[in-house]
Amino acid sequence: MPVEPVPCAPGGGGDPGGPSCCAPSIASAPLCLEDGTPILLVLRSACACDGAAPTPPEVVGWIDPATGAFTEGQAPAGAGPCNADSCASVSLLRLCDQTPDGDCVPFLRHLVHDCEGTVTSSTDTALDGTTPYTPAGTVGDCEDCPCGPCTKTLPLCDYLGPGPEPAVPFLRHLVYDCETGAVQEQTDTTTDGTTPYTPAGEVAECGQCRPTPMCPQLLGLSGPETWTMPEGTESLAVTVACGPVTVTDCTGNATTVNECGASFTWSAPSGDCAPGRLCTPFTVDVPEGAAVYLNLLTPCDLGDAS
Repeated sequence: MPVEPVPCAPGGGGDPGGPSCCAPSIASAPLCLEDGTPILLVLRSACACDGAAPTPPEVVGWIDPATGAFTEGQAPAGAGPCNADSCASVSLLRLCDQTPDGDCVPFLRHLVHDCEGTVTSSTDTALDGTTPYTPAGTVGDCEDCPCGPCTKTLPLCDYLGPGPEPAVPFLRHLVYDCETGAVQEQTDTTTDGTTPYTPAGEVAECGQCRPTPMCPQLLGLSGPETWTMPEGTESLAVTVACGPVTVTDCTGNATTVNECGASFTWSAPSGDCAPGRLCTPFTVDVPEGAAVYLNLLTPCDLGDAS
């Protein structure tokens, strides 16, 4: 019969989101010698982690319930199922020993019951089911073990500018109380996990949507002058104060405006948490005697667009 894996003891720290882990599985089965004396056959299955199928158990030895002595190897010759007159049974408890120095040690307690269910003897072993174990502190349920410090590593980014770039990825290592969540220790390293790192900007999750700061600019131009729109401009409004003014877009189409007071507007839609960008080259040619007003929106780090 396959034996289900036994999970590791709770408490003692660790990331709850980490991979599952287990200890070798132990089971006991009652047998009787030819003279009717009951014994406990100890079976052990290998550890099966992360959803692996349990392996068939193997016999590692047997226990004399009267003395608690463990004998390694196969059961004595002639041992077999107990008859109806010998109805002893065995149960296995997984307990934890809370030692005086603060440790919480899991172990197994083998209990032998008579026909009325009364415990007639018990034996304590390590989780391997064979090594004798003697509790040194208070024995209880493993769920009652005190919760020690837990650790967690967070991938973060150090945003050095007001926008999404430049951003430096790094790791933040936290030690926290797993009951209260209070952070007890914090250390930052580069992505290699060892080299110390000191953030210089705003710390936040990587890939965060951080709008690029945009600044409006108003320019007044009089001829003769040819103005070239800077890269990264999101929107542009041209108002002709006195014509003629020639506007040439990025496809090479040139439009001459003679009417004073005429206005034209271009705007690029934003996307992916980034500002829109009008295509370039885009020029406004203002000959001598003409004048124009330009109202544009550009990233603030571009500076003066005049």
